[in-house]
Amino acid sequence: MRKQKIENKSNNKKHICFVSVGHISSNPRLIKEATTASQNGYQVSVVGLQTLKKLVPFDKELVHQNPSWEVFVYPFYKKKMGYLLGTGFHHIAKKIPHLANRSVVGKLSLSTPLWLPLYYFLRSIKADLYIVHNINMLPVVAHIAKKNKAKLGFDIEDAYSVTSKNKDENIVELEKKYLPKADYITCASPLYIDFYNQLYPNLPTIVPILNVFEDMEEVDKVYKDRTNSNNLSLYWFSQTTGKGRGIEQIIEALNRLDRDDIELHLRGEASEEVKNHVLSLATSKKVRENIYFHSLVSNQELVFRTAEHDVGLALETGFSINNELAISNKIFQYLNTGLAILSSSTKGQAWLLKQNENIGFLVNIQSIEEVVQKIEILADSKKNKTEMLENMKKASKNASKTKYNWNIEGQKFLDILEKTLS
Repeated sequence: MRKQKIENKSNNKKHICFVSVGHISSNPRLIKEATTASQNGYQVSVVGLQTLKKLVPFDKELVHQNPSWEVFVYPFYKKKMGYLLGTGFHHIAKKIPHLANRSVVGKLSLSTPLWLPLYYFLRSIKADLYIVHNINMLPVVAHIAKKNKAKLGFDIEDAYSVTSKNKDENIVELEKKYLPKADYITCASPLYIDFYNQLYPNLPTIVPILNVFEDMEEVDKVYKDRTNSNNLSLYWFSQTTGKGRGIEQIIEALNRLDRDDIELHLRGEASEEVKNHVLSLATSKKVRENIYFHSLVSNQELVFRTAEHDVGLALETGFSINNELAISNKIFQYLNTGLAILSSSTKGQAWLLKQNENIGFLVNIQSIEEVVQKIEILADSKKNKTEMLENMKKASKNASKTKYNWNIEGQKFLDILEKTLS
């Protein structure tokens, strides 16, 4: 196992250990929390895994930018001993679940092959508070916290048991057993609060901390994605560009409009199969030639690449309860970078847009006519240089400055730390 250790910043405050089940650079909530804790004098350790070699440079850049963190990362992608043992236990446990459920190791192995290398790190870290950002790691971290007589924090980034159409009963069992053991719980969407309290009535108070970003001053636009700044630029990003994420509906709308002054920019890991699928949906040359794929970039670069576009697309389809209740972090990135927003009307995103109607349009993503109408309005505003589109952008940036930024949400997080560790 590889252990990357960065020298600690000595201080007199408490030690907090943040746990991610994936690349730390791919977990913006953990990054913001760890950065805020470190900047306010807490000793910070961060534990994570690396499953994709291509993302390792982003992890290294993050570690370099945060020399006060003590960082432990396991290169799972190299398929060393921790990988072999973890995946071996996982496969065996899945074949004999009735036997696996009789032991702690068996239950952990049923949940994920990733727990073993993280446990190796965690057993050597004696912290005052452990904060975990993944439900499958909650049993391990709860065990470590109890062993070290430390506090336990849990962040509901997603409603884990309902991330697919069918409820995952194994996750329900984990949530039912371990969530009440947490000393505090935060969540990424206010709509998760009632959902979880109805499922498990004995939980600690759940505090919503929105997935917002530190507000930034407007930047000079450098066009690296776009080829023609006179066209309306629709922009979407995620870790992975895939099927069934609302992109199909946008292209169908573009087909009906069949204009050559609208560009669609997609940022994320995309296989050739996915690219071909997306391009095959375009029914005309002018639509196909205005679809652009962009590679992943670091979180710092993402800000600049996002800022050069006109309209941010938040296209959750509501395919699961979690997807219906979530507020995607991209929508707050759009606010931060001053983009107008075209958002699907899932309950979570409607909660935000209805409070800020001047930042963009809320649409039923399944109604192509409605999507067509809104895109056409935006494109006409761009083409005719009317104020509507620019006013939406200004309203979006103003919402970031005044309501949805990490100065506000970060203070809520600090208050939780103070209360939990007092």
